[in-house]
Amino acid sequence: YVVGEHGDTSVALWSSVRVGGVPMLQPGQAPSDLHRAMHREVVDSAGDVIRRKGYTNWAVGLTGAYIAKSVVKDQRNIYPVSTCVRGMHGITEDVFLSIPCSLGAHGIRRVVNVPMTEQEVGEFLRSAETVWKVQEGIWDSI
Repeated sequence: YVVGEHGDTSVALWSSVRVGGVPMLQPGQAPSDLHRAMHREVVDSAGDVIRRKGYTNWAVGLTGAYIAKSVVKDQRNIYPVSTCVRGMHGITEDVFLSIPCSLGAHGIRRVVNVPMTEQEVGEFLRSAETVWKVQEGIWDSI
């Protein structure tokens, strides 16, 4: 999964990646430069698509359709969606970040607690802080 905000401070949870049931990283192994480059390419890809065709609507539309189907049919599929992460890893503010959640007829049925390494938790907290800095002034005005 990729968690956090949708962009520069998103966090690739390499420690949770399995290929054929085999962990991509061994316990305690840090992501390599190749892993970081792959994540950077994903983060930068929206800008590349926009430069080439002017918009990114196909992926957004397809994702919206999958989410809608999961809700309408109460499928309880797991998707990374934005929800309040107050309480996760010591976050005290009402910050909304993308994390894996089971979606059904009543919306988010549960948050899936994907284990994170210390490094991933640190990056997740930095993502939360980045989003909080953008939104904190809004809470005082509502």
